[in-house]
Amino acid sequence: MGRLRQHGCRGSGGACRPVVVGLSLNLAEVLKYPGVPARAAVTLGLTIAILLTAIFVATPGQDPRALAAEIGVVGICVAVGAWVSGLYQRDERSRARTMYVTLLPLVPALMLIAGAVSLWLQRGGGLYWVTASVTTGFVAATANAWVLLVEIKR
Repeated sequence: MGRLRQHGCRGSGGACRPVVVGLSLNLAEVLKYPGVPARAAVTLGLTIAILLTAIFVATPGQDPRALAAEIGVVGICVAVGAWVSGLYQRDERSRARTMYVTLLPLVPALMLIAGAVSLWLQRGGGLYWVTASVTTGFVAATANAWVLLVEIKR
């Protein structure tokens, strides 16, 4: 069990690496384009939210309602961040592009909130929502990290 926990912690901590590397290498370009700093911030926030969620779920002996509250707070924070980031995106982009950039991190956040409510009520899927959120969150963060690492140079 200890060995499994060691590998899990190392893997979870590495999830932030592409976003941080993308920001460090391309900071001048990120700051040059309107809306991109907000997108980078929400991507980093989403990645940290995934890490925090993993920590909360892995905490042994926790009451399900306490876990639901923790997950709910994380989900609300990411949802607000995604919404605010979307507001910064709408000036320079088409409506469809703005919706895409806003919904990419918003969908995992809403799934976290759904998981928290479901866990609180003890019905409706509970941690399955959280699993779906973490999975879609990794996809969203990876897509945005790709933009920060590669696409911004084009």
